[in-house]
Amino acid sequence: MTGSLKGIEEDIASLEEAIFKLAQEFDGAYENYLTTLGNAMRQQLILANYHLCTQGYPEYFLKLSYSQRQKFQQSLQGLAANAQKMLISLIKISPASQALEEKEPEPEEPELQDDAQNNDDLLQALTSEDESLELSADLLLQPPTPKVLSLPERLAKWQDDLEQSINTLLRTLSRDTNFALQQANIFPHHLPEAVLEAASQAEASAETVASPPNLLNLMIETENLEEEDEGITNVTRLMAVHLRVSEIEFADATLMSARHKIRNLSAQLNKVGRNYQKKQRERAVLEAEAAWRSSWFEENSKD
Repeated sequence: MTGSLKGIEEDIASLEEAIFKLAQEFDGAYENYLTTLGNAMRQQLILANYHLCTQGYPEYFLKLSYSQRQKFQQSLQGLAANAQKMLISLIKISPASQALEEKEPEPEEPELQDDAQNNDDLLQALTSEDESLELSADLLLQPPTPKVLSLPERLAKWQDDLEQSINTLLRTLSRDTNFALQQANIFPHHLPEAVLEAASQAEASAETVASPPNLLNLMIETENLEEEDEGITNVTRLMAVHLRVSEIEFADATLMSARHKIRNLSAQLNKVGRNYQKKQRERAVLEAEAAWRSSWFEENSKD
């Protein structure tokens, strides 16, 4: 091994050690973040429902008996408690350090017969005497080889999957809460379940108006089903629960601090990832040069 190649190998080993250390720090940072998020999420869920029941639909809420109100509030607390457990399980079931240790699937073997045919066709085209040769795209395009992710890419993918799981969990909790509101007769009865499902996944758009944190105000067009008014469209305002990570973080300084820690780790991962990719490229170049030299030999010229 040449001195420069040996140095690159040492640099790569050092970067890999840094990546494993970052994975451990990600585990700790996300465990703290998800615990804090669970507490803040519970508080914001209760506040959103308080506003919805007292400002959005006070008439419907007041029609409930004491026991009905208490039953709804208990179901709300149950939904929040289950969501908190699920948040913590995200990091317990699939930690970042485990994602780095998992073996990547081996690339599938290409079909030798097809490849041989492609190579023959390509060789024939390249050796053609036609000066205006234009290679057909289907000769050059080969079936894509499954990409084996590098260590920094695997860690980045793990983080992306985790963040998506957090958002999915919040959407599910929003949907279940809206269904609970409908079952408690706090929402108008005529709203179909599809509308409540859409409300938990909606984003700010032309159909939404300003609303308190973690709530969504929607203007919905519904057709009147009365026979004498058939075909007439009514506009119904819907205030629904719509939990958002950004709004939950904004309302909690401790949670925001935990998010800053994760962002700092992400910045470190990006930096290490760029250096890792650079060193991998340098190693590949040196190894290719060495491979070329090892197989090259001059043929004796014949008179």
